[in-house]
Amino acid sequence: MNIAIITAGGTGSRMGNKIPKQFIDVNGKPIIAYTIEEFERHRHIDAIVLVCLKEWIERSLIAMKRNYISKMVRVVEGGAEGQQSIYNGLLAAQDYAREMGCDNPTGLIHDAVRPLVTSQLITDCINATDAHGNAIAMAPPTETFIIEKEGQRQLLDRDKMHIVRAPQCFRLNDILQLHERAIADGKTDFRDCCSMLCDYDIPYHMVIGPTTNIKITFPSDVILFRSLLNYIEMQQVFTPPMT
Repeated sequence: MNIAIITAGGTGSRMGNKIPKQFIDVNGKPIIAYTIEEFERHRHIDAIVLVCLKEWIERSLIAMKRNYISKMVRVVEGGAEGQQSIYNGLLAAQDYAREMGCDNPTGLIHDAVRPLVTSQLITDCINATDAHGNAIAMAPPTETFIIEKEGQRQLLDRDKMHIVRAPQCFRLNDILQLHERAIADGKTDFRDCCSMLCDYDIPYHMVIGPTTNIKITFPSDVILFRSLLNYIEMQQVFTPPMT
């Protein structure tokens, strides 16, 4: 069993909007709907758990109904921080899996504001988790990175760097145990599960995904998302049919 855990618990304060960024309307549909639709369509995703701001749960359910989402099995409230929201989603996924008689499903943790995740990347993460126990979607950097510390500057080797993205995929019991270990150790501010793996020196398997798998954080990202959507649609229109 493969369960997608979609995290939409953030307020999007950096966006400067009155509504959370995952609910911004793009071409007549909220961003969160684009994200969930990709998991809904994927033939290897059996269920979807949504982690959402409490006051936006009802609006989420309306959006799912309007966009014919049928795999949604749980909607749970997010936590005060991202780590807590992920943990809430993992617990809900475990609860559903046990109801279905599955002891240790695969969980794919994904940001609601990464709406351009591809079917191929989802497949690659599932396959890598089957083979290696976990999978972290990443992308190569395209910028130059410099660290400044105490007046000293260090130019980092871009060829040895990767941008951590999502999905982040695990055997559900394994990542739940790691979350519980972190909580017991008083560590509650991890940004994502990959950061948790690194902190505990646990190996991860890297899956390189497309550079278009962006996270919508700033207003300019909405413009980029809209442009990429238009580009994808034009490709579909002008690509000759397969023979």
